[in-house]
Formats: sequence, C-alpha cells, structure tokens
Amino acid sequence: MALVSEQAAHAGCEASCGGVHVATERGLVQLMGASQGLPAPLIYRKGWALLGYLAVESNRKHSRIALAALLWPSLSETSALTNLRQVLSNLNRYCSNALGPDALRIERGSVGLFRDDQVRFDIDLLQLAPCQAVYMLARQSCFLDGMDDIAGIDFHSWLETTRQELDGRLIDAAEKCCDELLASQQWERAAMMARSLSLHDPWNEAHAQRVMRAHAGGGMRAAAVKAYQRFEVMLRAELGLDTSVELRQLLAQISNGVGALAGEVTSGLRMERGRISGVVLG
Repeated sequence: MALVSEQAAHAGCEASCGGVHVATERGLVQLMGASQGLPAPLIYRKGWALLGYLAVESNRKHSRIALAALLWPSLSETSALTNLRQVLSNLNRYCSNALGPDALRIERGSVGLFRDDQVRFDIDLLQLAPCQAVYMLARQSCFLDGMDDIAGIDFHSWLETTRQELDGRLIDAAEKCCDELLASQQWERAAMMARSLSLHDPWNEAHAQRVMRAHAGGGMRAAAVKAYQRFEVMLRAELGLDTSVELRQLLAQISNGVGALAGEVTSGLRMERGRISGVVLG
C-alpha cells in the first residue's frame, strides 16, 4: 500500500466526518498496523486473530463450534473447543481492560463482541470518522498484520476479503480528504495526498487530475504538465491506452493559465477511474 504522509493525513478534512471528532488514535485498539507483538495480557496469537474477527463481525453471537473450526480446522472438534476455551479465557482478560467488562460476551455455546457506536477500534474510524482514518495509510497499515498463517483457508479467505474492503474504505477517505484540500486551496497538502493516491493506483486518471490541480493551484504549472506527461507515457506503455478528453482539457487549461483549478474531480474522470482501474494486467 502506498504511503500517504501523516502531515497530509491530519490536514483539515473535518467536513467528511459530519462533525465527529476523535482527538488522536491513542487509546483505540489498533487492529491495523505493523505487527509489533501482542498487547498485554494476551499470550495467544489466535486470541488476537479472534478479536479482529469478532470486531468486524460484531454485535451478533457466533457458535463456539464454528469459531473452533475456523481457527483450528485440522483438529478434532473436542480438541479445537478446548483450545478455544483457553484462548477465550485469556482474551476476556484483555477485553475487560481495553473495552470494558461487558464487551466480550462468552456463553456456554456462543461468543460475541457487543458494543455501541463509540469508537473503540481503529477500524471504527472508517465508518464514523473516515477523514481521521487516513493516518493508517501513512503507516502502511495492514489489518491483522502477521496473521496470514494463523489458521486454515476459510479464515485466510475471510481475512483477504476484509483487508480489501478496509483498503477500499481507506482510499475513499483519502480521496475525500484530497478533494476537500483542493477545494480549500491547501495546495501543498493536497499535492502530498494526491501523489500518494497516485502511487497507490498509478493508472487512475482521477488521481492524476488531483496531482495536476494541486501543482497548478500552487503556482507550479511546469510540475503539473510534467505530471501529465509521466502519466500519459505510463498509460500508453503499460496499458496501451490514451488519456481521456477531460484530462487533456485540464492540461490545456493549465498550460494556458486559465480555468478553475480547485474543486472536485470531474464526473467524467470519475468514469475514467472505472475504465482504467478495471483493466486486469496479465
């Protein structure tokens, strides 16, 4: 995942969050990010994996048998349930401290993580305060980092699907923040965000447009033209495609020093995003 600088990540994008504010990410349970060992008092890696699963699939009960089969697919049901009981005992101690005594509900035949709308996990920011979640990109965050080998194919499939969904939400948040920075004429911060988005998806014309607008708005028309030229060369060389009419029109406006450079990405380029991002490389 490409990096978005933390300076850009924390830039003024409050409007996207509908007034919701979280002062910092401190105090949140960090499910996204580089693996740095288990937080105390957790001692089982599968306990951390289970917490991530329950956090995503929260506010409902999960059968103990289903969870045991998910995390220990190669063991007998009896052995898997025994392991699950040990992991839950340890996980309950952690959750009581980090989330409160009633968050993790362990019953005879089921387990569930139940919570209100409060931001308790870093992934909650993606829904409640997306513009404040962009710092995760600056850290090249990965959901449940280091847990790819923790269980069998069913858990791995769920993990990959969840990571793709969270990554999509992060990029959407970054796009909204970048567009707000452009609209408020914070050119330097917008340029940092736009370049990072372009690195993440180099064939995306909407990102190329953001880079060009940010440079041009900051008075760097030559940099904006060079950004277009690099994108044009790459697009033809790697995908065999030409740039869109809208992007060429933007280039002409910038070259001639006319036209509004702030504001949202044009609807035509939003359509181009689908055209180019949908290309499958062989």
